[in-house]
Amino acid sequence: MQINYRTHLLAISLISLITGCSSAPNVVPDTGPSTLDVYKSHMNGTSSQPKMYRQLRNDRRDLAKYTRDVSNEINLKFPKLPNPELVMYIFPHMTSKGRPVPGYSTSFMMYEKDEYAMPGEIAP
Repeated sequence: MQINYRTHLLAISLISLITGCSSAPNVVPDTGPSTLDVYKSHMNGTSSQPKMYRQLRNDRRDLAKYTRDVSNEINLKFPKLPNPELVMYIFPHMTSKGRPVPGYSTSFMMYEKDEYAMPGEIAP
């Protein structure tokens, strides 16, 4: 009975993967507060975090305009090119069957779809 080379390679890979995971050191520390203690201190407003860290977390509102996020990043890098809205007046007229149609206005965009500038193409 001949064993395939790929089967050998797969078996050796799986064995090394399993033994590698079993010999990993303990990642979760055994010391420190329990999850329940951390939750209770958070709900009570007391925290074991340094005062400076808590102060930074409370001042996040002041940094909102300097922070990158998806909405302002897209708008800053790829600004939308102008696409003016045009208004057209349709004069009163008769249909092909002789029925009257009153005059009305309609609006539409000049271009079919919105276009975006490449980064650096338009000055901010």
